[in-house]
Amino acid sequence: MEAQPFLHAPTRELLDEQYDIEASISDFNAFVTRIVEGSQQARENIPNSLDIAYGPTLDETFDVFSPGSSIGEALRPAVFFVHGGYWKATTSKEWSYVAKGLTELGLVTVIENYALCPGVGIGEIVRQHRAAFSYLWRHAEHFGIDRERIVIVGHSAGAHGVAELLATDWVDEYGLPARPYRGAIAISGLYDLRPLPYTFVAPDLGLDEKTAESLSPILHIPESLPPLMLPYGRHETGEFRRQTIDYAQACSKRGLDVQLVELDQNHFNILDGLAEGSGPMVQQIREWLARDQH
Repeated sequence: MEAQPFLHAPTRELLDEQYDIEASISDFNAFVTRIVEGSQQARENIPNSLDIAYGPTLDETFDVFSPGSSIGEALRPAVFFVHGGYWKATTSKEWSYVAKGLTELGLVTVIENYALCPGVGIGEIVRQHRAAFSYLWRHAEHFGIDRERIVIVGHSAGAHGVAELLATDWVDEYGLPARPYRGAIAISGLYDLRPLPYTFVAPDLGLDEKTAESLSPILHIPESLPPLMLPYGRHETGEFRRQTIDYAQACSKRGLDVQLVELDQNHFNILDGLAEGSGPMVQQIREWLARDQH
């Protein structure tokens, strides 16, 4: 099938190349080994509560990593992290490593797990993101979290999840405040799903043109947003760079508070700053959480 005119790649083959993000780096297997080992170390060394159920199915859980015992201490700020994997791969356990740098800075880190395609569709995954965040917000004190100081962060397909969280009607559908987070960081995300039915991922995702359109955040930007950072890697494919740039421009045209940041990284090592507790994303998180906004 030929790609549609709005796409930046004229053929199916070129489009597949642009969206085959694993093939965009030469050492993907080494990256996988590194994050699996780092995540195992994080679970062994950081105080945690794993597989907290937020919904009725076995996949609806999240892992909570704490800077330490919160008994007798003030509630802490938190990061709610939505992992990627093209909606069809990895669990929260492969991403535990991002908690290392964040917990060292005194932030509770919550890493969401969710069901994967093709067992469920992307629409159901979005519902699970919303259910997970709502559950965390309502039970924040139980996890030592100050619900007034939460930042949401997502990577790749998880950045799509963050964009969908930002478009949620929290008041009417969940009974939460209209803006139950201080800010959001959506990293190297997929905000326009319309190209995906023409790519190799389409069979697993079950996406047709109509569904892809309905699940494209760039087509459904809310009237208001919290402060939003949109980082992407200079060494990502052209389509992945375009996805973030176009989404940032679409938000900016509506007068929304969006910060577009290009980092000298690829699609995978772009998360190293979170794991190390350094870099512009961590700096922005600390500023949002330190600011007295309420």
